[in-house]
Amino acid sequence: MPGLRVMLFSALLAAIASFSSLKAGEVKTFSREIAADKDEFIIEVEGTLDPQNIEITIENLGSSPVVDPRISVNDKYDWYDVNSIAAEATRECLTDQEKALGVWEWILFKRFQLSPRDRSALSPVRGMNGYGYGNCGFCSAWLKALCTAAGVKTRIQEIWGHTVNEVFYDSQWHYLDSNCKVYYLGADNRSFASLAELEHNPGLVQRTIHSHDPWVRQPDSLARSKVFIDYICTWGDNYIDDHNDDEIAKNYTMSYTLKQGETLIRWWGPELGKYESAQRRAPQQYANGRLIWEPDLDKVDVLPYLRVIDNVTTVQQDNWKPAIHCARLQNENMSRPSRFTIPITSPYPIVGGNFSCRLVKEGDSKVKREGNPRDYAGVCYGSPDFYASRLGAFREGKGTLEVKANLDSSMARQQPLYNYEIGFSLSGNADARPVTQSGVEHFKAVTDLQVSPHSLPALARGRNLVKYRDSNPEAGKKVRLTWKYCVVDTNSAPLPPAAAVSPVVKGSVSSLTPLLRWQPARDPDEGDSVTDYQVMISLFPRCRWPLGSSLHRNTGSNVPEWSVPEGFLNSGVTYYWKVRARDSRRAVGEWSEVFSFKTAENAE
Repeated sequence: MPGLRVMLFSALLAAIASFSSLKAGEVKTFSREIAADKDEFIIEVEGTLDPQNIEITIENLGSSPVVDPRISVNDKYDWYDVNSIAAEATRECLTDQEKALGVWEWILFKRFQLSPRDRSALSPVRGMNGYGYGNCGFCSAWLKALCTAAGVKTRIQEIWGHTVNEVFYDSQWHYLDSNCKVYYLGADNRSFASLAELEHNPGLVQRTIHSHDPWVRQPDSLARSKVFIDYICTWGDNYIDDHNDDEIAKNYTMSYTLKQGETLIRWWGPELGKYESAQRRAPQQYANGRLIWEPDLDKVDVLPYLRVIDNVTTVQQDNWKPAIHCARLQNENMSRPSRFTIPITSPYPIVGGNFSCRLVKEGDSKVKREGNPRDYAGVCYGSPDFYASRLGAFREGKGTLEVKANLDSSMARQQPLYNYEIGFSLSGNADARPVTQSGVEHFKAVTDLQVSPHSLPALARGRNLVKYRDSNPEAGKKVRLTWKYCVVDTNSAPLPPAAAVSPVVKGSVSSLTPLLRWQPARDPDEGDSVTDYQVMISLFPRCRWPLGSSLHRNTGSNVPEWSVPEGFLNSGVTYYWKVRARDSRRAVGEWSEVFSFKTAENAE
């Protein structure tokens, strides 16, 4: 796919909550045990800024499986499928234009410029949960998938060297670029331009800010403007592209089952230092997770979770040990090994792991490679192979054999990887006296994952409403959720400017380049001060999105005023605006309330 070359809530049956009381700056822990398929609770987080989220863990401590556990915090991060992501992105959006902008905005700062070596990441479910990065081709696929889920007609346009979207509303197409975080105000200074309009009007491109920074937003240099003009206005090689539609249309989900004794840990950082093997160097931002399954085989019947190929059962089925063993012992007439696998599946990309087990062999009939195999236990990565058993082979002697194996190199050759198997071959001896059995009495599977830190259910400063649900209402459930985080109280963000000074709210202005002034923002920290402001002007009464990308700017000054640049406002129109401040330590305050003014009919 062409890439942008130069750019980079509560059904509670039983719950136990505990909150550690530690000093600010130390790791704090919140845990809650849940015995139902739904729960809601509040986590209060102290501090002056959002905490540093460190880790979230979900453990199955019960006697039944936990199917498709889903967690949201303040109605965010339930990124289970394309519909749930689209619902979050378009919340409170009413029109098709608002829905499209909601999706565009949702993508902006949840990714950076790097391509996953995983075509399934063209789905936002896989791309945004597992990786959190993607170039323009991925961004355009995500926007198309999410807008389509929201009911907005969308297409992908290749503009030779870059990939963008157009969305259809108000009977026409409109250009949106979530990779470069831009859309273009049309020549009427009211609607968003289409690609067709931009192709023959480079001035609309040249007057637009193309900023990757969420704060610093200043006019482009001539060289930077030329880059985008060259992309868009060389209209002869622009075309509609649908070659990724098959992948975009696939119904990927974050479905998984947490089996009895299984734990999923996810970190907000690269705790394991592992990432997709096809990347030559570590992504600039990524995170890890770990899926750990170590069931008590004397208590948990794992037979439903095994892929039995031939002649395998468990102690819960026939009261014969070891825990997993041959259902019918081998003899002269039935020498074929008993075989099964332990399948491991993850909704996140698998980037490594290790496996350990204890093999049991009661007899020693001196099995050789030739002839009927007896008294044997072996384990391998993948489908069971009696002759290979690459992770461990118990051929000679009897008793137990501890096997410990690192799976990283095997997994690296298969990425992108979302499932794998550990295979076993077993052989007992029905002709021995007493008969001898072979099997497995313990195993532990540790699966290392790559996750996007943006996708994890992060706690914010203040009140956090957490909602939990899963798809299994069976009795015997016991799930424990645990967050680890650090309170941040070393800095406070500036307070929002309290009021507009001029124009007065709902006032009229005679200029199309009015000077906007507001009361200075106050920083609550002694010795700290406001160093910069950011202003947004919009036609939307809630001022959620700017009129155009150039009317969302930082002023570059601590002076509480800013002049609207020439060429963007029309006469006789009501505009809405808001402002926020940043301090010397780069803490960004909340937006002010929305102010408004109207340009006079004869304004110029």
